[in-house]
Amino acid sequence: MNSTLVSTNNGSPAAGGDYQSSCEPTSIHSALIDEIHDIPMGEISRPLLSTLDEDKVQSLIQTIQTMDSERIPPIDVLWYKAPNSGNNYFFAMGGCHRWEAHKRLNSPTIRAKLIQTTLNDLKVYFGSSLSNLQ
Repeated sequence: MNSTLVSTNNGSPAAGGDYQSSCEPTSIHSALIDEIHDIPMGEISRPLLSTLDEDKVQSLIQTIQTMDSERIPPIDVLWYKAPNSGNNYFFAMGGCHRWEAHKRLNSPTIRAKLIQTTLNDLKVYFGSSLSNLQ
């Protein structure tokens, strides 16, 4: 994966340069992160299987179709930049209902807060199932 990213004012990437600011935390991991990015759906890996509540997914689909999408909280995405190649890798483990709703609507992007991570942290999360990130 080699996403085209643009650095924002604090050095974190924004896909396509689009980002917004928010004071609304989505989790303990992203509570101190204000910037919200539109990340291409196809560039985010979801390595864990989701257990979905179909009513929740349908409700989110309806909300996305009828309301301003900025009212839906962003998902948290782990971001790893490979030091040798500069490739960017994105991983989402939460936000499964929001993800599924966007997927079913064929949304090109999803709003996300990026949490920069290390290769060691990714190895802790995924163990030997982590692919070779170059």
